[in-house]
Amino acid sequence: MEYRYKFRNTPGDFFLFNMSNIYSQWTAIVNVLFTAALIILTITRWGTSSDVLRAFMLIGVFLFPVIQPLVIYIRAMAQAKAITEETELSFDNSGMHIQVKDHKQLIKWSEYKTVIKRKALLILIPDGSHAYILTNRILMDQKDYLYQFIVSKTSGK
Repeated sequence: MEYRYKFRNTPGDFFLFNMSNIYSQWTAIVNVLFTAALIILTITRWGTSSDVLRAFMLIGVFLFPVIQPLVIYIRAMAQAKAITEETELSFDNSGMHIQVKDHKQLIKWSEYKTVIKRKALLILIPDGSHAYILTNRILMDQKDYLYQFIVSKTSGK
């Protein structure tokens, strides 16, 4: 079996990756609890608060649901802009083949680190210094098949 993908990550791909990192950890609970607490505080104290305090309460309410995603998207645009070439990844029985422009590399399954499956993407970590983001946009309907293929090749480690 062989899988092949040629892609260039978009700002949306990086945004999805960064947001899924945030909301797959304990920090998601902190974000939700902080926002809920600020909403309650704002509702209960709005009438007795000064304009300055009202401004701080509104900033707090919008910090995680609006401001944080906006900042992450701006950062994602810069990450995507830094990628100037398409990446081609292919997977077969010998390992993961990587090609960017004229650079070619093979990472054998015995040397492969890990793959992380999330709802909307796969994060491929073939070595200690590189990672590749394959979103559902890139994988189409092959995400589960590719994930199982990689796991089957690396589970013997």
